[in-house]
Amino acid sequence: MLFPALRRAHGELQGHRRWLSTFVLSGWISGQDSHQHATNITHHRCDHSVWPRNVRQFSATAGAASKGSTLLWLKRKQQQKNRLRVAAPIEDVDLDFVNDFQQAISDVDVKQVIKLFPEAQRRRVLHHSLLWRTVQCVHEGLRRQARNGEDEARREATEELIAFAERLCNAFRKGELEPDRRAHMRLIAIFKESGAHAQGIAFWEWLEQQDEQYVGLDVYGSAIELLAASGTPLADLELLYAVVPDRDQATEIKGISMTLLQGILTARLLRGESRKAYLALDTALRLYPALTPPRFFALFIKERPLAEAYTVFALACRSGVVLPLDTARQLLTTLRISADMRSHESHVAALRQMLSAVYMYVGAGGSITSNVVNEIVIAITQTLRLELVAGLDAEQKKQLVSATLDAIRKMLETFARYGASPGISAFNSIIVNLGGYGRSQQTITVALRDAQALGLQVNHVTRRSILTAAGMLGNEDHVVQTWQDMVSTLRQQGKRPDVTDYNLLVKAARSSGCVDFAQEACQAAIGHLPEHMLQSAIDRLHDRVEKECASSAVDVAQVSSLMSMMEQLRKDLDVLGERALDHSATQDLAEQRLPMIITSLAAQQTLPEQEQRALYDELTTEQVPDKPTTLPVEPADALSDAATPDVATTDALTAHASPIKSPAVSTTGIPLGTLRYENWKTINYLLALAEQHDNTYNLAVDQAISAGRAPAPRDKVLRDASKREEAYYGLSDMDRPMVEDGGTGTTAEQIEEGRSEVGRMRGRLPRA
Repeated sequence: MLFPALRRAHGELQGHRRWLSTFVLSGWISGQDSHQHATNITHHRCDHSVWPRNVRQFSATAGAASKGSTLLWLKRKQQQKNRLRVAAPIEDVDLDFVNDFQQAISDVDVKQVIKLFPEAQRRRVLHHSLLWRTVQCVHEGLRRQARNGEDEARREATEELIAFAERLCNAFRKGELEPDRRAHMRLIAIFKESGAHAQGIAFWEWLEQQDEQYVGLDVYGSAIELLAASGTPLADLELLYAVVPDRDQATEIKGISMTLLQGILTARLLRGESRKAYLALDTALRLYPALTPPRFFALFIKERPLAEAYTVFALACRSGVVLPLDTARQLLTTLRISADMRSHESHVAALRQMLSAVYMYVGAGGSITSNVVNEIVIAITQTLRLELVAGLDAEQKKQLVSATLDAIRKMLETFARYGASPGISAFNSIIVNLGGYGRSQQTITVALRDAQALGLQVNHVTRRSILTAAGMLGNEDHVVQTWQDMVSTLRQQGKRPDVTDYNLLVKAARSSGCVDFAQEACQAAIGHLPEHMLQSAIDRLHDRVEKECASSAVDVAQVSSLMSMMEQLRKDLDVLGERALDHSATQDLAEQRLPMIITSLAAQQTLPEQEQRALYDELTTEQVPDKPTTLPVEPADALSDAATPDVATTDALTAHASPIKSPAVSTTGIPLGTLRYENWKTINYLLALAEQHDNTYNLAVDQAISAGRAPAPRDKVLRDASKREEAYYGLSDMDRPMVEDGGTGTTAEQIEEGRSEVGRMRGRLPRA
C-alpha cells in the first residue's frame, strides 16, 4: 500500500522541480541573470497574473509531452485547492439546519431552498449528493410550474428559478462549489426548459473549456438538447457529437451514454430528421432493449403524428418500459380528439385503441389514476354525439344509452381493481352526453346519486352540465330551477354568473321554451357584464331552433353496425378485466399478440416472416467482445430519481449494464433476443410510416405556398390523407391473425423489393 503512494509523491515532487527549473531555463535563454530568476519566482508566488506568461515561456522551451503534463498538473492542483476550500469539514455543523435544508429539498419547496442555500454554502454542508439534490429540486420545481398553466405568478416564479440557476453557475465558475456533472447537466436542462437558452449556452461554453470533472458524455447530451432547442443547425450538433471518443465503438466505451444518444435523437427530431431519429431509437433498443430510458419514447409521442406515437407507445410497453403517466394521458387524449365524429367506425376504433393503450401500459407495470378513468369515460359517452345518433328514434337511443352505460359500468368495475375511481368530470360527461344527447332524465339522476356515493362534490361545471342536459330534454321547469340554484351557489361564494353561463342559459332556454325567463336574466346582468356580449346572447334567444333529422333518414345497417361495434368494445373490456385479476406488477406478454399499430402500410407486408428474420440476421450480426466491458456505477441517489422519472439526465442506466449478464428476459417476460428482433421489425414499420407522413405533409406545404395560403396543421393534413382503419384489431382480436403478419404468397421479385426497401430506409442503400 505504501509503495505506490511513495512513488506517486516522488513523481509529483519531480514534476514540481521541473516546473521551477523552467523559470531558470527561460531566464538563461533570454539573457537574464540569476537574481532576475529569483525575483520572477518570488513575484510568481504572490501574483498569479504571471502564471500564463511563465507557462508560455515554458512551452517555448520544453517538449510537447512535458508541456501537456505540466499544464495538466497545474490545473489539477488548482482544482484540488478549490475542492478543499469548498468541502473542508466544519466541526460545529448544525444538524437541525441540515435536516431543514434536506426536508425543503424533499418537499420540493424551492423558495425555502433558495432562502437557505447561502447559509448552506457558508456552513460548507453542500457535499456531493446534497448539491446535486439542490439542483434537482429546482428542476422539479420548474416542471411543476410548467404543469400549472401560464399566469403572471408562474412567470415570476420561473424568473426566480432562472436567477437562482445563474447564481449556481457563477458559483461553479468561481470555484465556490465543487464540480458535479449531474448538477451541471440539470442546470443546462433548466435553462433549456425555461427558455433561458442564452444563459444555458453561456454556461455550456464555459463548461466545455473545463476537464472531465465538469463535462462528460451526459453533459454533452444535455448540451446538445439545449443547442437543438435554441436553433443550432443539425450539422453543428452532429460535429459536437463527434467530439466524443470512439463514436463507432459505443459498446466498448466505459459507460455508454444514453443521455448523449438522447441528445442526438432530440436534435434530429426537432430538425425534422425523422428517419435519423428513429435510427437513434433503434440503436438504443439494440443496446438496452428492456432498459431504454422513457424519455426516448416520450419525445416521439409528443412530436410525431398519432399513428407513429401510438406504435412508439406500444413499443415501450412491450419492452417493459413504464412511461410517465402524463405521456400516457397525452396519448389517450390525442386518440379521443382525433376520432371523426361523422363516422361511428372511426369513433369506436378510437375507443378500442384507448383500451389497448391502457392494457399495454398496465401490463408494462404502469399505474392508472382517476384522470385516466375520466378520459376514457368521456370518450365512451361521446358515442351519443355521433351524427348517426341524432337521427335515432327514442327506442333506439334508449338501447344505445343502455349499451353505453353497460360499458361504463364494466370499465369502472375493472379500474376499481387497479385502485382508480372516476372523478367528477366523468359524471359531468355522463350527464351531458347520456342524459342530454341520449334524452335520458333517469341517467342524470343516477349519475348525481353515484357521484355522491363516491364522495365527489358537485362543482360549477356539474351545474352547467345539468343546465345543458335539461335544455336538451326540453324540461322548462328543470332549466329554471337549475339556473336559480347556480345563481344562489355563486352568490354564496361572492361570485356572479359569467358570459359562458348566460350563453348556456340561452341555449337551454331556446330548446326548452323558457325564452322570457332567460331574457329577464340576461337583462338583469347588464350592470356587471359587457353589454354587447349580453345583447348578442339575447338576440340568439329568438333564433330558430334546428330540429334533428327524422329517424327515417337513418340507415338501419349503420345502426346495426354501431351496436355490433359496441359489443366488440364490451369484449375488449372483458379482456382488460381479466388482466385486472392478475395482481402481479407486470404481465407476461411473451405469448400475446399485442395491437401494435393503428394503420397498415402496404410496403411493410411484402416480406414473409422467415425472410424478415433472415434479413435481420444479415444486418445485425452480433459481435462478442474479447473481455467484458466495465461500466461505472452511478451513486445510489442517481438511480432513485423518482421526482423526475421522465428525464434522461443521468447515465444511471449504465449501472444496470454491469459485468454481470443482463437478465435473459424483459420484465414483460419476452426473451431479449426475441425482443430485439421484434423491435427491429417495428422500427422498420415506423421508418416507412414516417417517410409517408413527411412526404404527404411536405407536399401539402408546397401546394399551400404555391397557392399563397398558410399550410394546414400537420395532423389535419394526415387525417384527411389517410383515414383511420375501420377494421381495427383490438384486445379481443389478439388471437386472430394480425394485419402485420402479411407477406404470404409473395414472389421472389416482391421479396427482393422488400429487402431493398428495408435496406434503403436503414441507410444501407442509396436513397432515391
